[in-house]
Amino acid sequence: MMNCEEIYDKTQAGEERMKSIRAAEAQRAYMRAWRAKNKDKTREYNKRYWEKRAAKEMEG
Repeated sequence: MMNCEEIYDKTQAGEERMKSIRAAEAQRAYMRAWRAKNKDKTREYNKRYWEKRAAKEMEG
């Protein structure tokens, strides 16, 4: 399987896309670590989200 650097050539647009991909990967890693450290907050946020979504679906 090809990695991101092989897929995008070294043009300006390709380099910008690689920066964007690396930034997204860094953000995902940060959020994964944050969720692991804050399981109680994550659980509460998810509970609140699903309660709101259920209420919205009940309305119609």
